[in-house]
Parts: sequence; C-alpha cells; structure tokens
Amino acid sequence: MSILSKMLLREMALPFLFSFCALSVLLLLGSVLPLLETLLRAGIKPAELGRFIILVLPTFWALVFPMAMLLGVLLGFLRLSRDSEILALFACGAGIRKLIMPVIAVSMTAWLLSFFLSASVIPKAKSASKNFIRELTERGLARGIPEKAFLSPMSGLTMYVDESLDQGHRFKGVYIRDARKKQVANQILARDGELIAQPGGLAVGLRLRHGTLNRISDDYRKTDTLDFDSYALRLSLVAEHHKQKRGELGLPDLIKVTSDPDTSAEHRVRYLIELQERLAIPLGTLILGIMAAPLGILFGKTGLSGGIALGLAAFLAYYLSMAFGGNLADTGSVSPVIAIWAPNLIFAGIMVGLIYLLCKQGALRG
Repeated sequence: MSILSKMLLREMALPFLFSFCALSVLLLLGSVLPLLETLLRAGIKPAELGRFIILVLPTFWALVFPMAMLLGVLLGFLRLSRDSEILALFACGAGIRKLIMPVIAVSMTAWLLSFFLSASVIPKAKSASKNFIRELTERGLARGIPEKAFLSPMSGLTMYVDESLDQGHRFKGVYIRDARKKQVANQILARDGELIAQPGGLAVGLRLRHGTLNRISDDYRKTDTLDFDSYALRLSLVAEHHKQKRGELGLPDLIKVTSDPDTSAEHRVRYLIELQERLAIPLGTLILGIMAAPLGILFGKTGLSGGIALGLAAFLAYYLSMAFGGNLADTGSVSPVIAIWAPNLIFAGIMVGLIYLLCKQGALRG
C-alpha cells in the first residue's frame, strides 16, 4: 500500500468511526426510550440490557453504514481540501485516479460488509430482538398491573384497572381494548379479575368475572355484545405475531417467497420490495462513498459544519428517494425493481458527473 493510500485511509477512518458510533447511539436511544417502561416493569438486569443493546444495534446498521461512509469520506477530503493539501498532492503529480482508488477500495469493502449485514445479520437481529421484547413484556405483566393508569403492554392492547390488589395480581373495575387481530376489536368491561401467569412469567393471561364484551368489526358495520360470568383472556402475543415478518427473513427465504406461486400478488410485491431494498441499499454505500470524494474536494471551503450539513443533505436526498420509490412500488404503479434501483442509478450518475467535473479542472487532471 502506497504512502498516499495510507494517508487517505487515516483521514477517512476517524470521521467514519465517529459518524458510525454517533449515529448508532442516536438510533439506539430512539429505539430504547419508547421501551423504557416495558424494560423497567420487567425488572431487566444489566446483563439483559447489554444483550438487548447487542440485539437492537444491528437492526439499523443498514442505514448507518451508507451515511457513515458518506460522512467519513466527505469530511476527510474536506479537511484535505480546506488545508490546501489536495492542491499540494496534485502539484506533486497525484491525479484524481490515485486519490479515488483508495476510496473505491474502502467503499467496496463497506459495500460487501453492508450486504452481509443486510442479507444475514440484520434479519436474525430483528427476529431475536422482537422475541426478547415479547419475553420482557410478558414478564413485566406477570409482575402485576398498576391501578388508575392506561397500560399498553403490546401493540393493539390497552388496559386500565380502577383498583389493584395483591400487588397488581387481582383488580376491580377492568377496561380492556384488544385490537391485536386486524379483523375485529374487542372492548371488555369487567367488575373484577385476576392475573394468571405460569412460572417464569410466560403465557400470561387474565381471568375476568361479571362483565361485558363488545366485538366490533374492522369496518365498524358489525358488532356483537356478550355478557359473561367468567372470561379468560390470553395476554401473550397471539400466534400470528410469532410469524416472521419481511424484515426478519433472510435472502434465500425472500427469494423463495417471491417465486412461490401460492403467494398472493399483493404480498409478492411487498416481498419483492424488501428483496430489492436488501440488494440496493448496500450498493448505495459504495455509490455514496465514492461520490463523497469529489464532493469533498469541490466544496472544500465549506468547513466542518458545512461539510456535515452537505453530507446529511446528500444522504437525506438518497433516503427520501429510496422511500419514495418504495411507496411507488407498494401502490403497484411502478415495478419494484425500477422503483428501488432508480435512486442508485441517479446517484451513480451524480457520482460520475462530479468526477468528470473534477477532472475538467485542468490543474486537477490526473
């Protein structure tokens, strides 16, 4: 490896690592804070919290990698350009090709690593973190239900008890709205009830007495009312929620589902979108990384704050274009392949245009 390549790698390494760590911490906080009540109610231990963090972190690395790569290369070249070191390198005969090759090598490495994460690690991390949160939720419920507070232990389920007895294991004045199933929502009012939990805090349920159940269809056209003396309600996640979602499937499973003739057209489009995003976003790491080098040279006088703003604007434009393409594909108006890959083609064209513009400046021609 040449001295120039080592110097460029050092310039890019520090801002990349800082950006990667800072973005990971910010997204981690955004994921953990909404679950803070669930974690505290379950009495989570430090070792379990560490395990939870390890499981959650990889779930958003698919977005962190391209953004950190863009900022790392951009800030490195901004620093070189601001201090006129780029001009000194060009004056010594180092052309644009010699400056770009180390960036291409690093970006290709990041692309391969990002592809591995997207294809294998991230789906497993999403599945494991979901199961971990489910276990904590059920364990927290087994510890008792507080009184005079609306509690949403899981998506679609809201509970309220007027009076708690026996450390929250028996209660009076119960209201429950159970919309965990999409087709129907149940509203339950009961005079009293008790919490039922198996050893270990799993398979949590309620036994309600002397109440009324209102069952309402999702279109609000049908409703049934049932008075009961005793009613058992399972609080553990229903079986449908245990099935793997699109984001939890590996690439072979996604390919299998999309090629399965029994898959409905609506579901096939959604799985195709997920499959194309798994392939396209890692390639975006390569494109954005290479694009950042000429961007940093051409806008070298903007300074650190300007460089960060420029990098965030570039990534935001890329992310919004990917989201827009995904929405277009989801409506069925555009093929998922075209909609998801169009942003990469556009930014690849911008990358080539920036390199061409840099080469057109005669003094910088390599």
